[in-house]
Amino acid sequence: MKSYLEYLHDESKHCFEQGLTSLEASKRLDFGPYGSWRALARIYLNVERAYREFRNEPEDTPWDSAKSLGALPIS
Repeated sequence: MKSYLEYLHDESKHCFEQGLTSLEASKRLDFGPYGSWRALARIYLNVERAYREFRNEPEDTPWDSAKSLGALPIS
């Protein structure tokens, strides 16, 4: 799990620096050795958490759950 989170952090940082939104990044990330773990909602929330860190937002910043989860395609 630690390795996955480090990988996600690094890949998210690269997307953040390219100006992608967290939703765009979660759809585009190549998860390499973790590709079989695909679950868009989990990935998106993990990427968004990393983006909050990159933006120096407080850890306890409230989530807009409806907006966050409503942005995800249902499939």
